[in-house]
Parts: sequence; structure tokens; C-alpha cells
Amino acid sequence: MVNILPAKEIYLQGNEHALLLLHSFTSHTRDMKKVAAKLHKEGYTCYAPLYRGHGNAPEQLLQYNVNDWWQDVVNAYQFLLDEGYQKISVIGISIGGIFTLKLAQLEQLEQIIVLSVPVEKEPEQLKQRIMDYAYNYKNIEGKSAHQISNEIEPFTNMPLDSFIAFQHFIQDTMLHLNKITIPIAIFYGERDEDIYAQSAETIYQQVHSSKKKLKGFANSKHLMTLGRDQEDIMKEMMEFLRLNNGDLTQ
Repeated sequence: MVNILPAKEIYLQGNEHALLLLHSFTSHTRDMKKVAAKLHKEGYTCYAPLYRGHGNAPEQLLQYNVNDWWQDVVNAYQFLLDEGYQKISVIGISIGGIFTLKLAQLEQLEQIIVLSVPVEKEPEQLKQRIMDYAYNYKNIEGKSAHQISNEIEPFTNMPLDSFIAFQHFIQDTMLHLNKITIPIAIFYGERDEDIYAQSAETIYQQVHSSKKKLKGFANSKHLMTLGRDQEDIMKEMMEFLRLNNGDLTQ
């Protein structure tokens, strides 16, 4: 049996401009580890919180829902404020991108970057994500097919209620995109499902930002920050942060 170490939050202190880095659903802070290291090297303070139930045994995910994870994001933003940072930008991937858009509708941020954001997700798709995560996690642990089959049963029997709430959270966020007026970059992977390119275009059209950028990356799938375009993506991030905030970071 392989013992999988639990994930941890990332906090790299740098200059007065803090970047809140938000990972995807059923993943963890590894989504943002290289981004944090690269942008911290450029001088930024980088903080990537870990949503409850993520980055550990999949059974822990069953204890929480989208409202818990959203509260984790709110708490992370408040943490940066309490640390004295008044200049905060947010970068989020997938559900982290949804949380980024929501936070930009409610708080005064400097600018935001979102990657692989869906404007819609069916409850059944969200449930399947957790089931796939549970299966893959147990497979990596080295458990037998029989044991995995038995342990997957609670995931198969999950009611759709929490996933319907998740869908409503996404829909509500998308209904208020016109509240976003700060600089925004919207990235998507051209090797991801078609819905993500369509979603990126929808977000681009509906935000009221005067400074906005839409870009697809030819070699990227869903987890863009871990894929073949990651170096180009990080260069784009750095350029966007500098150009749209008058940053003096070198």
C-alpha cells in the first residue's frame, strides 16, 4: 500500500502585492505550486489556501460542499487583509476561477486571472468528478479492484443535493459578471472540452472590464498550470499583472 501525503497550503511572503491562488475541484494546491514559486521569484506574495476535504483521502470530500469551499476562499482573502496586504489580485483555475469571479463581484481586488472556467456544470458531472477522484486515489494507494469497488459505494450513493447547490453557485456567479470592472485575463486550454472555450468567450463578453484579455493555449488540457504550456501561461500572467496594475515588480 502506498501512503499518499496530504496536501498543504502555500504561503510565500514577498512584496506588498499579494496574489491569492485558488486551485480546482477535487485537486489541491499542486495546481498552483509552480505558479506560486515563479511569481514569488518575481517578488509577489503568494498564498494558495487548501479547501476543506481536498488533498487528502476522498472520504473527506463527502463532509463538505461548495459553500464550505467558498468560505475557505473568503477566509483566505481575509487572512491576507489581516496580514496587512491592501493590494490583492486573484488567480483561479476551474472552480478556483469561479471563486475568483465571485470574489471580484464582492470585494475590491486589483485584477484577476481565471483559467479553465465553466459557466455551467450539471450535478451529475460534478458527482462524477468526485467518483473519479476517489477511484484514482484508491488505485494509486494500491488497493485491489474488489476493495476499491466496496469503498466506492458511498460515493456512488451520494445524493445530488449538494451538487445541485454547486450548480446554482456557478449559475449565480455567472448572472453577475457585469459587476466585474477590474482588469481580467481569461485563459483556456484548446485541448480541453469545447465548453471551456465557449465559457471563456461568454465571460469575456459579459464582464464590464475596460482592460480584458482572452487567450487559448494550443497544448493545454484542463489543468493548464500543470500542462505543456505552463511556462507560456506564467509569462502571460506576469505580463498581465505588470501591464494592468502599473507594477514596479522586476
